[in-house]
Amino acid sequence: MSKDAKLIADGSNILDVLREVRDGWRWRELWMTLGWRDVRTRHRRSHIGPFWNTLSLAFVAACIGTLYGGIMARPMEEYIPHLVTGYMIWAFLQALVNEGKDAFSSNASAIREIPVPRTVYIYKLLWKNLIIFGFNFLVYIAVLILFRVSPFPYVLLFLPALAVVLLNGIWVALLLGLINVRYRDFGQLIPNAMRLAFFVTPILWFPDSATGMRAIFVYFNPFYYFIELLRGPLLGQAPDPLVWTVAVAITIVGWGIAVPVYAHWRRRIAFWV
Repeated sequence: MSKDAKLIADGSNILDVLREVRDGWRWRELWMTLGWRDVRTRHRRSHIGPFWNTLSLAFVAACIGTLYGGIMARPMEEYIPHLVTGYMIWAFLQALVNEGKDAFSSNASAIREIPVPRTVYIYKLLWKNLIIFGFNFLVYIAVLILFRVSPFPYVLLFLPALAVVLLNGIWVALLLGLINVRYRDFGQLIPNAMRLAFFVTPILWFPDSATGMRAIFVYFNPFYYFIELLRGPLLGQAPDPLVWTVAVAITIVGWGIAVPVYAHWRRRIAFWV
């Protein structure tokens, strides 16, 4: 194959990936149904169902909030809203990464037998975790009322910030899902890395607490930017322009890497799963 023909073929493959992303959205009735079913299945035979997610976050707020707020000598009305928003956003981001790597491997039989765009399984996990995020949102609303936090007017920035996070969730699942079906040891690495990332990301602590060389755990930590992108509007603060700039840059670079890689190897997924 000549160089020009190869470039044309590569360009065609990339367009096919973008069409697959578009076509997956068109199957939203399917993936919304599957996502909700996954939430219900996870809590099968439970009397309160998905509200266990809400109670879990409430316990975190009450126990860890009281303990760490005292250790850090921060007022409860400052620390608990910071903790609750950070923790529920982290749970959302962590699920997008951990489940994103399994987007294809956990749907192996469906991929081999059902002719739907593979992005359907990515949209399904995004929708499923949005539902869980919604249940956690109830604790956030309770915290707003309890501590009299007004998120207005900057809370309106939450929706575009969430859109940026979801765009990243798509390319992360495309890339990690592809790598994981080819190299299964990779699937063991990600959860361990995410557990470590939790402690070096400003969730239990404040970004301004990391001074000197410790600041690298803030400014060189991509999770920090996405958490602040969502947490700021929820607490009535405008995210710093640097946060927006880095988050958008990560989105562009991520898609720029994931799409060509996925385009090159995507036809082998059905054999690898």
